[in-house]
Amino acid sequence: MILSLFFATAGNVFVSGKTPLWVYHTSGTINSISISDSGSYIAVGVGFTLNTGAVLLFDGGGNLLWEHQTSRIIGGVSISGNGSRIEANGYQILPGPAGVYANAEVYAFDSNGNMLWNRTAGFPWSATMSADGSRIAVVGSDSLTLLTWQGQVVWTYTAGGYPTGNNSAQQGPPTFFVSQNGSRVPVGANGITRLGSGENSILVNNGLYPIPESSVAVTPNGTLVAAGSSTSGTNGTVLLLTGQGDLLWKHHVDSAVLSEALLPNGSSVAYVTNWNVLFYDSGGTLLANNTYGESNLLRTTNGLFLVGGAGGSGLELFNSVGRLLWSDPLNSVLTEDVSSNGAFAAAASGLSGQGGYGHPSTLYFFSTTGEGSLLTGFESQLLNYSQSPIFILFEIGTVITIVALFAVLALMFVRGSR
Repeated sequence: MILSLFFATAGNVFVSGKTPLWVYHTSGTINSISISDSGSYIAVGVGFTLNTGAVLLFDGGGNLLWEHQTSRIIGGVSISGNGSRIEANGYQILPGPAGVYANAEVYAFDSNGNMLWNRTAGFPWSATMSADGSRIAVVGSDSLTLLTWQGQVVWTYTAGGYPTGNNSAQQGPPTFFVSQNGSRVPVGANGITRLGSGENSILVNNGLYPIPESSVAVTPNGTLVAAGSSTSGTNGTVLLLTGQGDLLWKHHVDSAVLSEALLPNGSSVAYVTNWNVLFYDSGGTLLANNTYGESNLLRTTNGLFLVGGAGGSGLELFNSVGRLLWSDPLNSVLTEDVSSNGAFAAAASGLSGQGGYGHPSTLYFFSTTGEGSLLTGFESQLLNYSQSPIFILFEIGTVITIVALFAVLALMFVRGSR
């Protein structure tokens, strides 16, 4: 009984809230976080006013290495795996009741905070960098441009059939990801479009619903593409395709599909809906269904998934089959990221507001491996043992022993009362 109680209590310890390794407060709104592979560097994008923001770089110990003030609200940042290259993108909001988004710009920084170049972009816009830092993809209302790290154009794609998604600036451009070396750029909206960096090849999968809210995720080598498509808040489809756009499998879900993530080796894929996080293997078999919706989903290289955002449960770390390993009940999450090795997670909390500026926010940096716990290094082993047949049999045997003991005591009490 004591051992059983220990395991039950221990489980609560290593999946409940953790004390962050460090905290940083800012007077602006934190809109984006990007962590290097090992967690040694953390890039942060902040918005202060209608036309001011900053890019910040921290080391793993929470020391602010540099801060670059910008004439744009910084809405997104990406850091290369080794932390040597930082991409940032921002925008301005024009004065007036309409709050029009304008003057988008993309920046490239080295690890010392030197701005190497900047480039204007159209609306709606977004940008991201490949994991190795060699390519930056910039999407506009009617174009997609792939740049080298030096800012040179590799190719630009514009066409009347380009999947632009919702063209309102507040909704933003279609979702897209680049493979690790920037060789493939799947774009989500009105189907899946795959653009090859060398031959400018374009392939559209027409088997998806033409819904602007579609989104995609891609393995680092670009061989698998996960997609979500929704016709309403209660009707959606999760799909897995090859890098050439061929459908491998799909499943209907009773919800819109909000985000998805693929493990680098393609062994597991997860999708966030309005109500759940669904985990599948590469063959399309459902592995787990966890209640947690309206959130972002991130993957790591060592087979873990981080879920965080507006779902109300703060941050949660799952293994490849959908079992909860770690969580922190952080409220009002604005944005989050996880290191590639899954050892560190960062999140910002505060008021979201309109436009990504003007509200104070706080950056939290966590270890996901049980820092400060007596169980450090043994969480997964204990979890595995607590769910093993031997332990389950032990618990059953313990219950039977206790019931028998109470029966003997009751019998002795009855005889004694005579």
